[in-house]
Amino acid sequence: MNIKLIIGLGNKNKKLFYTRHNVGIWFIKKFLKLKKITLNKIYKKKIKKKKIFLYTPNSYINNCGKSILKIKKKLNIKNKNILIVYDDINIYPGNCKIQKNIKKTSTHNGIKNILKYIKKNNFYKLRIGIGKPKNNNLINFVISKPNNLEKLLINKLIKKCIIYIKKLIKNNNLNKIQNLINKKNINI
Repeated sequence: MNIKLIIGLGNKNKKLFYTRHNVGIWFIKKFLKLKKITLNKIYKKKIKKKKIFLYTPNSYINNCGKSILKIKKKLNIKNKNILIVYDDINIYPGNCKIQKNIKKTSTHNGIKNILKYIKKNNFYKLRIGIGKPKNNNLINFVISKPNNLEKLLINKLIKKCIIYIKKLIKNNNLNKIQNLINKKNINI
Protein backbone atom coordinates (compact mmCIF):
# COMPACT_ATOMS: atom_id res chain seq x y z
CA MET A 1 0.00 0.00 0.00
CA ASN A 2 3.02 2.31 -0.39
CA ILE A 3 2.98 5.33 -2.69
CA LYS A 4 5.23 4.69 -5.66
CA LEU A 5 3.92 7.23 -8.17
CA ILE A 6 2.79 10.82 -7.58
CA ILE A 7 0.89 12.45 -10.44
CA GLY A 8 0.23 16.18 -10.56
CA LEU A 9 -2.72 17.19 -12.72
CA GLY A 10 -2.79 20.36 -14.79
CA ASN A 11 -3.01 21.71 -18.31
CA LYS A 12 -0.24 21.43 -20.89
CA ASN A 13 -0.70 24.96 -22.23
CA LYS A 14 2.13 27.22 -20.95
CA LYS A 15 -0.29 30.15 -20.71
CA LEU A 16 -2.32 28.16 -18.18
CA PHE A 17 0.63 27.18 -15.96
CA TYR A 18 -0.08 29.69 -13.18
CA THR A 19 -3.83 29.06 -13.10
CA ARG A 20 -5.80 27.37 -10.33
CA HIS A 21 -6.32 24.22 -12.42
CA ASN A 22 -2.55 23.57 -12.40
CA VAL A 23 -1.96 23.20 -8.65
CA GLY A 24 -1.13 19.52 -9.21
CA ILE A 25 1.78 20.53 -11.44
CA TRP A 26 2.82 23.22 -8.92
CA PHE A 27 2.97 20.45 -6.31
CA ILE A 28 5.28 18.28 -8.43
CA LYS A 29 7.48 21.28 -9.27
CA LYS A 30 7.89 22.18 -5.59
CA PHE A 31 8.37 18.52 -4.59
CA LEU A 32 11.26 18.31 -7.04
CA LYS A 33 12.40 21.92 -6.36
CA LEU A 34 12.74 22.56 -10.07
CA LYS A 35 12.65 25.97 -11.73
CA LYS A 36 11.09 24.41 -14.82
CA ILE A 37 9.20 21.19 -15.16
CA THR A 38 8.94 19.11 -18.31
CA LEU A 39 5.52 17.63 -18.81
CA ASN A 40 5.22 13.96 -19.70
CA LYS A 41 8.60 13.24 -18.09
CA ILE A 42 9.03 10.66 -15.36
CA TYR A 43 11.07 12.04 -12.49
CA LYS A 44 12.68 9.73 -9.90
CA LYS A 45 13.27 10.55 -6.26
CA LYS A 46 14.35 8.56 -3.22
CA ILE A 47 12.73 9.09 0.14
CA LYS A 48 14.23 7.08 2.97
CA LYS A 49 15.54 4.45 0.53
CA LYS A 50 12.15 4.17 -1.18
CA LYS A 51 12.16 4.97 -4.89
CA ILE A 52 9.18 6.98 -6.06
CA PHE A 53 8.26 8.40 -9.44
CA LEU A 54 6.71 11.80 -10.13
CA TYR A 55 4.79 12.59 -13.29
CA THR A 56 2.75 15.34 -14.93
CA PRO A 57 0.77 14.34 -18.05
CA ASN A 58 1.35 16.25 -21.27
CA SER A 59 -2.34 16.68 -21.93
CA TYR A 60 -5.19 18.84 -20.87
CA ILE A 61 -6.44 17.96 -17.42
CA ASN A 62 -9.78 16.63 -18.70
CA ASN A 63 -8.02 14.16 -21.04
CA CYS A 64 -5.21 12.86 -18.82
CA GLY A 65 -6.50 9.33 -18.21
CA LYS A 66 -4.93 7.70 -21.26
CA SER A 67 -1.40 8.99 -20.52
CA ILE A 68 -1.75 8.01 -16.84
CA LEU A 69 -2.73 4.49 -17.86
CA LYS A 70 0.38 4.31 -20.11
CA ILE A 71 2.71 5.45 -17.31
CA LYS A 72 1.07 3.12 -14.81
CA LYS A 73 1.64 0.18 -17.17
CA LYS A 74 5.18 1.27 -18.13
CA LEU A 75 6.23 1.45 -14.48
CA ASN A 76 4.14 -1.60 -13.52
CA ILE A 77 2.44 0.28 -10.67
CA LYS A 78 -0.93 -0.62 -9.22
CA ASN A 79 -3.67 1.94 -8.55
CA LYS A 80 -3.26 1.49 -4.79
CA ASN A 81 0.32 2.83 -5.11
CA ILE A 82 -0.65 6.06 -6.90
CA LEU A 83 -1.21 9.53 -5.41
CA ILE A 84 -2.98 12.02 -7.66
CA VAL A 85 -2.71 15.70 -6.73
CA TYR A 86 -5.30 18.10 -8.12
CA ASP A 87 -7.38 21.22 -7.51
CA ASP A 88 -10.73 21.15 -5.73
CA ILE A 89 -13.32 23.94 -5.84
CA ASN A 90 -15.15 22.53 -2.82
CA ILE A 91 -12.20 23.29 -0.54
CA TYR A 92 -11.02 26.81 0.34
CA PRO A 93 -7.48 27.92 -0.55
CA GLY A 94 -5.08 27.01 2.25
CA ASN A 95 -6.94 23.76 2.96
CA CYS A 96 -6.77 20.28 1.46
CA LYS A 97 -7.89 16.69 1.92
CA ILE A 98 -6.10 13.40 1.41
CA GLN A 99 -8.20 10.30 0.85
CA LYS A 100 -8.06 6.79 -0.47
CA ASN A 101 -10.69 4.32 -1.71
CA ILE A 102 -13.48 6.88 -2.05
CA LYS A 103 -16.71 5.19 -3.04
CA LYS A 104 -18.50 8.25 -4.45
CA THR A 105 -17.72 9.48 -7.93
CA SER A 106 -15.78 12.69 -8.40
CA THR A 107 -17.11 15.91 -9.89
CA HIS A 108 -13.59 16.75 -11.15
CA ASN A 109 -13.43 16.08 -14.89
CA GLY A 110 -9.75 15.05 -14.73
CA ILE A 111 -10.53 12.37 -12.15
CA LYS A 112 -13.56 11.23 -14.17
CA ASN A 113 -11.30 10.81 -17.21
CA ILE A 114 -8.69 8.90 -15.18
CA LEU A 115 -11.38 6.53 -13.89
CA LYS A 116 -12.54 5.94 -17.47
CA TYR A 117 -9.11 4.40 -18.17
CA ILE A 118 -7.88 2.88 -14.92
CA LYS A 119 -11.35 1.83 -13.69
CA LYS A 120 -10.81 1.36 -9.95
CA ASN A 121 -11.12 4.31 -7.60
CA ASN A 122 -8.57 2.92 -5.12
CA PHE A 123 -5.73 5.41 -5.48
CA TYR A 124 -4.73 8.17 -3.07
CA LYS A 125 -6.10 11.65 -3.80
CA LEU A 126 -4.64 14.88 -2.51
CA ARG A 127 -7.25 17.56 -3.20
CA ILE A 128 -5.87 21.08 -2.89
CA GLY A 129 -8.43 23.80 -2.30
CA ILE A 130 -8.82 26.60 -4.80
CA GLY A 131 -12.26 27.83 -3.66
CA LYS A 132 -15.38 28.54 -5.68
CA PRO A 133 -16.11 31.40 -8.04
CA LYS A 134 -18.47 34.12 -6.81
CA ASN A 135 -20.39 33.82 -10.05
CA ASN A 136 -21.24 30.52 -11.70
CA ASN A 137 -18.53 30.74 -14.36
CA LEU A 138 -16.53 27.73 -13.21
CA ILE A 139 -14.48 27.24 -16.39
CA ASN A 140 -13.10 30.79 -16.40
CA PHE A 141 -12.44 30.54 -12.66
CA VAL A 142 -10.30 27.38 -12.78
CA ILE A 143 -8.27 28.63 -15.75
CA SER A 144 -7.64 32.02 -14.16
CA LYS A 145 -4.79 32.95 -11.84
CA PRO A 146 -5.50 33.05 -8.11
CA ASN A 147 -5.29 36.44 -6.43
CA ASN A 148 -2.21 37.19 -4.31
CA LEU A 149 -3.72 35.95 -1.04
CA GLU A 150 -5.02 32.73 -2.62
CA LYS A 151 -1.65 32.12 -4.29
CA LEU A 152 0.16 32.64 -0.98
CA LEU A 153 -2.22 30.24 0.83
CA ILE A 154 -1.97 27.60 -1.90
CA ASN A 155 1.84 27.77 -2.08
CA LYS A 156 2.26 27.55 1.71
CA LEU A 157 -0.17 24.64 1.78
CA ILE A 158 1.72 22.81 -0.97
CA LYS A 159 4.98 23.14 0.99
CA LYS A 160 3.26 21.76 4.11
CA CYS A 161 1.63 18.91 2.15
CA ILE A 162 4.98 17.89 0.66
CA ILE A 163 6.28 17.39 4.20
CA TYR A 164 3.22 15.27 5.06
CA ILE A 165 3.41 13.22 1.86
CA LYS A 166 7.09 12.46 2.52
CA LYS A 167 6.06 11.27 6.00
CA LEU A 168 3.33 9.12 4.44
CA ILE A 169 5.87 7.58 2.05
CA LYS A 170 8.29 6.89 4.93
CA ASN A 171 5.76 5.54 7.44
CA ASN A 172 2.81 4.42 5.31
CA ASN A 173 0.42 5.60 8.05
CA LEU A 174 -2.50 7.17 6.17
CA ASN A 175 -4.62 7.73 9.29
CA LYS A 176 -1.92 9.79 10.98
CA ILE A 177 -1.34 11.91 7.87
CA GLN A 178 -5.10 12.35 7.32
CA ASN A 179 -5.40 13.70 10.86
CA LEU A 180 -2.68 16.25 10.09
CA ILE A 181 -3.83 17.21 6.59
CA ASN A 182 -7.62 17.00 6.80
CA LYS A 183 -8.03 19.62 9.51
CA LYS A 184 -10.49 22.39 8.64
CA ASN A 185 -7.88 25.14 9.04
CA ILE A 186 -4.46 23.68 8.39
CA ASN A 187 -1.75 25.52 10.26
CA ILE A 188 0.34 27.01 7.47
